[in-house]
Amino acid sequence: MNSKLLYIGTVYAVAKKTYNDEETVYAQFLNKNDDGGVEIQQVKITENVDIPIIKEGANVKIPIKVSTYQNKLYFTQSDSMVK
Repeated sequence: MNSKLLYIGTVYAVAKKTYNDEETVYAQFLNKNDDGGVEIQQVKITENVDIPIIKEGANVKIPIKVSTYQNKLYFTQSDSMVK
């Protein structure tokens, strides 16, 4: 069985981080909790052709893979964005 996950939402912000002269782009999403709080989820963008599409307010569908480290979830783009 082959499963694919899609992160679907409206981009809240775009974050760019530089480490060792290499820039990484993250699409950030604002998620509301049932108790009224909010949290920011971010997806690391790995496909360079999709970076210009990621803008604040853009509705996107990003294929992702999920990993964990120290009880925290991390989302990374696994394929080109779905149109």
